[in-house]
Amino acid sequence: MTFTVDVRESLSPPSTAFIYPYGLSYFNYQCSRYNVTNEEGGADSEDEKEQLSESDIVIDLKYIKCLEAKDWKDQDHYRVLGIPNLRVKASTKDVKKAYKYMVLKCHPDKSQGNTKVDEEAFTCIQKAYEQLCLIDGKRAYDSVDPMFDNDVPNVTEHNKQNFYKVFGPVIEKNAQWSMNKNVPMLGSESENIDHVNDFYNFWYDFKSWREYSYLDEEERDKAEHKEERRYLDKLNKQERTRRKKEEMTRIRLLVDNCYACDPRIKAFNEDRKKRKIEAKLAKQEAYRQEQEALRLQKEEEERLRQEEEQKRQQEEKEKADAEKKERQKQNKLLKAERKKVRDCVKNNKYFCKGDDNVVKAMENMEVLLQGLAIDDLKKLNSVNKNLNEFSKLYQSYMTTHLEALETKTKENLIKAKQSQEQHKDQSISADKFTPQDIALLVKAVKIYPPGTVNRWNTIADYLNQHSAVCKNYVNKDIIQKVKNLQSREGDDLKSKVNEQAFDHFEKSQKQRINEVVAGGGISSKDTMNSALLENGASKEKKKKLPWSAEEQKLLEEGLKKFPQSVGPERWDKIAELVGSRTKKDCMRRYKDLVEQIKAKKAKQ
Repeated sequence: MTFTVDVRESLSPPSTAFIYPYGLSYFNYQCSRYNVTNEEGGADSEDEKEQLSESDIVIDLKYIKCLEAKDWKDQDHYRVLGIPNLRVKASTKDVKKAYKYMVLKCHPDKSQGNTKVDEEAFTCIQKAYEQLCLIDGKRAYDSVDPMFDNDVPNVTEHNKQNFYKVFGPVIEKNAQWSMNKNVPMLGSESENIDHVNDFYNFWYDFKSWREYSYLDEEERDKAEHKEERRYLDKLNKQERTRRKKEEMTRIRLLVDNCYACDPRIKAFNEDRKKRKIEAKLAKQEAYRQEQEALRLQKEEEERLRQEEEQKRQQEEKEKADAEKKERQKQNKLLKAERKKVRDCVKNNKYFCKGDDNVVKAMENMEVLLQGLAIDDLKKLNSVNKNLNEFSKLYQSYMTTHLEALETKTKENLIKAKQSQEQHKDQSISADKFTPQDIALLVKAVKIYPPGTVNRWNTIADYLNQHSAVCKNYVNKDIIQKVKNLQSREGDDLKSKVNEQAFDHFEKSQKQRINEVVAGGGISSKDTMNSALLENGASKEKKKKLPWSAEEQKLLEEGLKKFPQSVGPERWDKIAELVGSRTKKDCMRRYKDLVEQIKAKKAKQ
């Protein structure tokens, strides 16, 4: 609040000062402005207007006469004061007016009957007034008003069908506990979604002014000392907190049940779901239209591309036809010009002095005619009437053409010779490898796999170090030989190497046998036969015979009969059970079966 003070000219000029407002009137003004009830709601302010007349006061003498002063806490104070219909709506002025009226009507001095009963009744009237005349006392009693129904309607089909009749009065009754005066009511089915959302938002955040000090069982005034009063206050506070929590749980249950039975929520949810489905369908339709537009655009682009392609092909075809016609025309002209030259040369006996060189001259003429351009042919034909000039020009063309042909032939021979020499060098480098060197090469390729640094140089060094024949291998020789071995030709080389290795082995065996025969009394024939038999037996052993069904069955029985827990002797016992197979054969067969099973599972 600001104001301006007018002062005399002799004083200082006027100034503006800010005055802080305060006082009861300002407080009541702010409470009415911001819809805040005085004293945290519940009881009304002192300046509230009266709403009670003497005709509204109902004196229930029968009820008052039967009351006892010691049970004043269990009595209906509003009924004692004659205002049972106002109850929580009664203002402090209404309570005072009712009390004065009851004092005038029920004072013991005016009694003509039992004075003791009248005194008890008057005492109850005083107690009721003492409780309701103060704002805190009235709020404490209103919070536990015995006439208030705390029941919450359940979620039933009947309550859903009669939603407004069932929940409307309950919401209206419970609205009196709100700290905020502007409490939204349930409304009707015509309310919009905003009103419904505001209603549930308010009630889910409902703040109640109910407090339960009236039900305190422990009276702190009877405490003998300070510690006992503190202890009683602690017990009362715990009990009030528990009841307050139960009250908020009740309000929350009321709102939940109301929300579950509200037909407007169901209608709004269905409408929201419908709009969501419509939006989804619209989105799908827009996407479909977009895809359709893209498809049409692609078809149009494809059509234009095909038209352009057809146009281009047509142009190329027309161009090719024109070129073909032009070539045919040129060929026709060439043939005509060549015929003229040929006839002229033929008429002059190919410009030969004797008949021995006619065939050679004819061949040279045909070669020249094939090599000359049409301009040269026309030039020749233009001078065919002058025989000397024709002869000189023809001989010059012939000389030049034969020299160029000879030069080209020499170049081709040189290239062919170089190619043969290169081929020869490659064959020589391939022939450098002996069977022992090939075996070393295969071993080195395994020792030094792809990824090894300077692999081919390292393999060449390895062969130069271990080879007994050649010591000058380079990486090019190694690469070329490896390529040959990897090709089909290399397979033939491998087979030849194996044959040579076996022949070498057979020669060494024969040599050893001859040495034995020379030193002892064994005949060479018997020794050779036994050696050949041993070699044949070793070959037969090397050949893997297929497993029969009986052997397979015995192997499976052995695997079941002798598990891994048997120990190192397991495979010996399995081989003994199979009979026709060795221990290594059984182990190899088992590994093959395991690999086959794994391969089948990997394919699946």
